[in-house]
Amino acid sequence: MALLTLASAKGSPGVTTTAMLVGALWPRDSLVVEADPSGGDVALRMPGVDGTPLDPGVGLSSLVAAGRKSLHHGLVGQHGQLMVGGQRVIAGVTSPEQARGVTQWEALAEFFADLPGTDTIADLGRIGGSTPQNALLARSAACVLITDTLPSNVIHLRGRIARLQESFGRVSGPALHVAVVAEPKRTRAVREVGEAIEKAELEVAGVHHVAHDRKGAAFFLGQITGSPTRTQLVRSAQPIVDALARSMPEPAPVPTDVTGEARDSATVGGTDVREEPE
Repeated sequence: MALLTLASAKGSPGVTTTAMLVGALWPRDSLVVEADPSGGDVALRMPGVDGTPLDPGVGLSSLVAAGRKSLHHGLVGQHGQLMVGGQRVIAGVTSPEQARGVTQWEALAEFFADLPGTDTIADLGRIGGSTPQNALLARSAACVLITDTLPSNVIHLRGRIARLQESFGRVSGPALHVAVVAEPKRTRAVREVGEAIEKAELEVAGVHHVAHDRKGAAFFLGQITGSPTRTQLVRSAQPIVDALARSMPEPAPVPTDVTGEARDSATVGGTDVREEPE
């Protein structure tokens, strides 16, 4: 019953892929939501649990239309879809033009933050000072800002962190984390991102290294072959996800008519992506 948001300050360096990865590794029941008004692509890249394509017409836009009079939690079952592996997802709008019909961002923020027995992991895409999805960010318990090591993008990241802290306050706002997508051996570059944030006198809850791993990312681009379990992407993300999950409030018990049958959320293509003990 908590909301975790993922976003970027410049471009979108793997926000959607990271959101799906976090959902797959999340230790509790989770719902991945594409809340990027510029347009989602989960329905275009991922097959459904039965191997057929997801329906791009079923998702955030259809949920909002159905909930104009009453935005109730039962709508998740009607407008969510199961990706291959069993992860439930609310697919995003198909275009910026369709996003204009989504006006209830404040209500959606409350809705997704209070799902009984389910944590929501929302992909916000690129955020700015007046982007509508900021309503979800403000309501979230934590926000993970995704960046790479390109100096210009790190500068944009620092500016966004400063503005978020000015807007929400250093105490009352969501806990801000930074996930740096970099080659596995580029640990020094990741440390330098953390040092750049510190030199700007900005405080974040953590600076994490997510491996830039094409093989691992392929599973979240719809290329469901082989096993993702021991990829560098999953290895790097598991401790980050564990730390984030521990920091989030425990969800309340869920009525059986809200989420349906229990599932193992840590699967992609029917494969458990959590690493087993050696």
